[in-house]
Amino acid sequence: MKTNIRLESSQFCFVYSKYKFEKINGKKYIMPEKNATKKTISLTEHIDELLVETLNIGKKEFFKEPIQDFELLNYFAKYGSFGFMIDLAISKYFILDDKVAIRDAFYITGKENVDFINTDEYLKLFLPKLNKRDINNLIKKCKDVTSDTRKEDYLTSIINEYLIYSEQYAEPVELILNYTRSLYKNLIMTLEHKPLTMKLPFLIINHLTQNVDDLYYNNSLGFTINYLKQAIDISFSMQMAQDVRLLKICNFCNKAFIANNPKAEYDTPQCKNKANVYKSRGKILSRNVIHTDNGIAVKIPSQELSDSTLKRLRKK
Repeated sequence: MKTNIRLESSQFCFVYSKYKFEKINGKKYIMPEKNATKKTISLTEHIDELLVETLNIGKKEFFKEPIQDFELLNYFAKYGSFGFMIDLAISKYFILDDKVAIRDAFYITGKENVDFINTDEYLKLFLPKLNKRDINNLIKKCKDVTSDTRKEDYLTSIINEYLIYSEQYAEPVELILNYTRSLYKNLIMTLEHKPLTMKLPFLIINHLTQNVDDLYYNNSLGFTINYLKQAIDISFSMQMAQDVRLLKICNFCNKAFIANNPKAEYDTPQCKNKANVYKSRGKILSRNVIHTDNGIAVKIPSQELSDSTLKRLRKK
């Protein structure tokens, strides 16, 4: 049976007009600026562009290229925060419990580790500017909502607005870069004809709302996106599930792109022209070589090297 997949963005997804970096307790965060305005956003309207931009942040982190602060700030001003607080918690209503069961929080081990943390401590990780009284008041506020709200759709939206769409919500830059790097690394592995590692924590699409009503009317299955990371994960998984994959990596600059032609090898005509110049000069193109505009080829470590090998190389 063939079923059409339909993606919709919740009407309760938000983005702030300006974001800033702030170092709190020794950790670098990105969060809304004070007095920034909040507006609704569709996370599915330009979902392909969103996926590619996310992967190309990961590309820079993967190849140890510098990522300027303004790049992340512009990304957040366009798409908002990822919503890691909700996504990493196994239960989307974790705030109603004393302890939170969370997945591998920094996408480092690649294993489905589950850890438990006190709810107030977990909230403090993403709401670092709130004091203990503020956090306890927030927990009470969310619990009070559950007794007044009967429909689960509204309950999810209200709690999300109190948490990940709050002006106090902040996400660690380390977490953002680890996630985008993992996404890009998995794309490389898949394109090199290795199995898609669906067991990695970041590829488990958490708390996705589905609507099966349309199955009876037009043979389609609808999914409602409630936060940014959901949109990225489901878009990535759907691209990887295609019989003919159009999500590719440019053979010259290593950027991710979605091709119009399944045979495309380069993301832009400029990259294709530059590649042809190198070929005509007898240069060998490789994903382990970055070609700069002034014609210098810089050798970089292969993604196949283990972390321990990379550490040894850096010491030399």
